[in-house]
Amino acid sequence: MKRFSIYLTAFLFIIISSCKSSKTADFKESINQWERRAFEITIGKEGPGEKKLNCLVKEDYKGALSAVDQQRKEFDVLIDDIKKLSTGGIPKGESLKNASLEYYKSLKELHLFDRKEIEQQEILQTLKNKKLNVGLNNLMTLARQKKMLYTAVYKKEALLQTATENFDAVNGY
Repeated sequence: MKRFSIYLTAFLFIIISSCKSSKTADFKESINQWERRAFEITIGKEGPGEKKLNCLVKEDYKGALSAVDQQRKEFDVLIDDIKKLSTGGIPKGESLKNASLEYYKSLKELHLFDRKEIEQQEILQTLKNKKLNVGLNNLMTLARQKKMLYTAVYKKEALLQTATENFDAVNGY
């Protein structure tokens, strides 16, 4: 009888542990899916990022702005999905979720900043002489602002990396 209770206790412990790890594994898979979706949004083949670049090469500014709008929509869906994900009972899950949320918001802001640059490039096509110089100066100002956005993304990425490492260490990945 004593052996039976030991086996029963061990069996229950295994079941409880496997439920927790399944939830953690699903959460980890969601993290990986977010990364793949962000890749598709920004630089994936046939994604809005590639469409934007192709339009810019052809000097199709309206098409490029449309691609930026598509990126915004896709980032919004991604960010909403992150907000909805439950982290209950997952060690370091909430900190990883928050770091992911901040990173993808920052990445969205960076890629949507292209709208300002595209609009400025479109204006430059119509300017001459002094007005052209002013327009070029505006484009340089935008480039400096974009550099600050890149710096913000790098910082958020470092926080996300730290949160991911902590999550992986606590959860045995």
